[in-house]
Amino acid sequence: MKQAKLFGGEEDQLVLTQLELAKAQILAEQIKSMVKPLFDKLEIVGSTRRQKLLVGDIDFVAVSADCAWSKIVPVLKDSEVICSGKSIVKLNFPFENNFFQVDFYRATRQTFGIQELVRTGSADHNMWLAGYALSNGFRLKYSEGLIKDNVVVAGDSEENVFAALDLQYPEPQFREIIDGKPVWLKT
Repeated sequence: MKQAKLFGGEEDQLVLTQLELAKAQILAEQIKSMVKPLFDKLEIVGSTRRQKLLVGDIDFVAVSADCAWSKIVPVLKDSEVICSGKSIVKLNFPFENNFFQVDFYRATRQTFGIQELVRTGSADHNMWLAGYALSNGFRLKYSEGLIKDNVVVAGDSEENVFAALDLQYPEPQFREIIDGKPVWLKT
């Protein structure tokens, strides 16, 4: 576990900058169970979903028809808000007498899949996929979905995005790039 100071003064609070995967998974499930009633759909994404050995923050993609976003912080008592906007809520959540960063990304039912895909990553995989889409006449627009001829053709599920690109669906833990190619791509 790495740590960084959050506040100066007599009572320094530390922000853990990494957690081992097992601890991150437990914390993610605890948080998910606390906020799940606020959302129509909620999934853990990011490096936790990709099962990285070290996790730098816990990410969620969420869909809500009402004002759930304003209720996240009160439900997650003692959290410190980093930022809150119309598409994201970032906070430091109390964990083992310190804090750990937790991010909530807003999606709609139509954009849930593209948000889940992008927020799961990896960043290199996202760039490769965006380039692949462009070379095949599509655009991967993170806020809307997979677009062809100015029309969204996929975005409600990850599987639909890969299918529209005529690619196999890779499990999240294989969404890494080695030597310029995804590890899951069979050539």
